[in-house]
Amino acid sequence: MRDKGKFTITKTQIACVAAGIILCAAGAVISSAQARAMSESTSLKRAGPGQGETIYEVEVSGLDKEQQKKISVKIPVRERTYSEEEADQVFKEARLLLEEQILGENNSLKEVRKDLNFKTSLGDYGIKLRWESENPDLVDTLGTVHNEKVNEEGEAVMVLARATSGVHEKIYKFNLRILPRVFTEEEKAADQFLALAGEEDIRQQTEDYLKLPESYSGQKLNYYFPSDNSYRIFPVLGIFMAALLYAKEGVKKRKGDKLREQQLLFDYSEVVSKLVVYIGAGLTVRSAFSRIASGYEGDGKKRRIRPAYEEIVRTVSQLGSGVSESKAFGDFGRRCALQPYLKLSTLLEQSQKNGSRQLRQVLELEMVSAFEQRKNLAKKLGEEAGTKLLIPLFLMLLVVMIMIVVPAFLSFY
Repeated sequence: MRDKGKFTITKTQIACVAAGIILCAAGAVISSAQARAMSESTSLKRAGPGQGETIYEVEVSGLDKEQQKKISVKIPVRERTYSEEEADQVFKEARLLLEEQILGENNSLKEVRKDLNFKTSLGDYGIKLRWESENPDLVDTLGTVHNEKVNEEGEAVMVLARATSGVHEKIYKFNLRILPRVFTEEEKAADQFLALAGEEDIRQQTEDYLKLPESYSGQKLNYYFPSDNSYRIFPVLGIFMAALLYAKEGVKKRKGDKLREQQLLFDYSEVVSKLVVYIGAGLTVRSAFSRIASGYEGDGKKRRIRPAYEEIVRTVSQLGSGVSESKAFGDFGRRCALQPYLKLSTLLEQSQKNGSRQLRQVLELEMVSAFEQRKNLAKKLGEEAGTKLLIPLFLMLLVVMIMIVVPAFLSFY
């Protein structure tokens, strides 16, 4: 119970306040840094060539001479352009870079057998490119090479790359020699067979099925559908699922053990208090255990499983089967495996050896301690629940700070 007029501050509340203060301080530092930068300099940084226009939102004072108000304005700042000397140097470097990049898998521009790599921009230089081909049927503007009908001597073709940095322009010319693609023996055989199959397809177009050739170049042909090897993933998935189930069982067991421990600690004060009542009424410890067990079992199917009472029922069963009281009470504490229950079982064992005259007084003291432990446990669980609620709270605060800080950084830079 909380005392009237007494306000208790929890760790969760302190954490929430601290998080708010820290985030506020971070926002204040960023905001002050931005304001200080504008007060120390009247310059706005331009974006690099090819990066586009930047819009800065600033507050200007002095426009209204009478009231000296701050007026918010959005100032567009165009991207930086190269000087003539810079442009010449950049275009020279871009030329060397393009000569390497457009080759793709080809060895040189004089021996082009595969598709070329036509870049549309060079981001590091802020240059955009537009390609033109002297013979699009041989090399198109995407860099695709059509050399199916090219003879062994090859064919010459020139392609142009129109480069622009926004203000300055440059035209690059590349002289290429397109050579026929080099086919392996397997590729040649496959192409010839495809040509034969195409002729058969046209000839049998009125039929429901295409009957493939039975022989080729005097050799008998056999046909197979490619085998589907996707089934090989199933053993891996099975092992993975088995590992997940094993991990799940481990997590489930640990969670169950923790829940059992919490329930045992919660029920401890109640068990001790019932023992005090029954022993105070003149019953022996054995009879008190029997009464507690019969009361728990009397609830029938509606009762909720409570580990402490389940262990008491088991202890009563041991006593009924002829086990000595000292051993039964000792086993009760060891099965519960918690310090309070071990202490209780020790007290009960000692009462069997030394007599039960002082047992009630000792149990009354233990009951007071047990209720205090239960109150502390309830408080601890409440704080843990509050801490778990901090996760979505911090996520919301993070989203809010991102919405505030990111636009500030973008406008600052």
